[in-house]
Amino acid sequence: MTARILLLILIVPLILALTGCGSDSQDSAAPADFYRGKAIDFVVSDNAGGETDLLARVMASYLERDSGANAIVTNRRGAGGLDGMNYLYSAASDGLTLGVTSAFKFVANDVLDEPAAVYDIEDFSYIMVVGNEPLHLFVSPDGPYQSIADLQAGRDLKIGGSSPSGPVSLGGLSVIEILGLDAKVVTGLSGDSARALAVERGEVVGYVSSIPTVKASLETGLVKPLFALATVRDPLAPDVPAITELVSLNGEDLALVELWEKALVGGMRIYLAPPGLPQERLEFLRDMAEEWTQDAQFRDEIDRVTGYHVTDYAVGDVVSDVMLDLAAGLDGYRAKFAEMIEKYRA
Repeated sequence: MTARILLLILIVPLILALTGCGSDSQDSAAPADFYRGKAIDFVVSDNAGGETDLLARVMASYLERDSGANAIVTNRRGAGGLDGMNYLYSAASDGLTLGVTSAFKFVANDVLDEPAAVYDIEDFSYIMVVGNEPLHLFVSPDGPYQSIADLQAGRDLKIGGSSPSGPVSLGGLSVIEILGLDAKVVTGLSGDSARALAVERGEVVGYVSSIPTVKASLETGLVKPLFALATVRDPLAPDVPAITELVSLNGEDLALVELWEKALVGGMRIYLAPPGLPQERLEFLRDMAEEWTQDAQFRDEIDRVTGYHVTDYAVGDVVSDVMLDLAAGLDGYRAKFAEMIEKYRA
């Protein structure tokens, strides 16, 4: 053996040991050590000051406290939040890019087969879900439509909508389909006050929204909830029946209600990471989130942001399982929504 070869045999292991084999030492670090002192890009698919943004900032502050990292909130609201969702999907899977998004747009982009959405919902690394605001059909308290039977007897009805692909409009399409109404959804009614006034003037018979969103109109008596678009009652309106209490549903109609209840629900925010996050780091983030849900101060801060007492928190595999089940049936939902848009949009 030559002296040069012998020297290399002795020196190379020493160099690798001193350098930590490139990035391997960092990659193999325990999650608590890995995050300490790092910068986390915390992506929010909403404008600064929006509810999703404010919820994310609460989470970011607790993430900093419990991980020792610096969580930098970045708002990527472009294309209705699609920019943020696409960005998160394509980010490095090292755990230094995390995000919060609204469940409705996140799922609806996939349900509606949005061509600009480059992500697949089954691929993300899911950490936690916060909030659940079931949608209701709101009608006039003293108008002619006080029951499902009244609606089904009506002709050429108009249901109020907002943007063509928003929850108000798509919820209205779903109510028409499920109840077999002779109705169309009219879009362009932006904001709850505009929709509530349209109900009062008799321009529309009602519209679909959530209790927190309609709070002011409820307090002034412009509208009332007729039923929840869900299989169980909303804790925020326990006296209002679920639609399944009033009509017998099965097959596609029941599946459509369950889709709104589980995935297209209002007020649900998803805390997630890019696909392929190492399992040890994912579990570290999930354990941290689980502790937050038991922290009274954290829950109080979430309640202040939402304006109501949030009781719905889910962490870890529970969230992943729902998204995987949803993804498995998306093809059918895409066809269903395409059909409803064609039939019921004015």
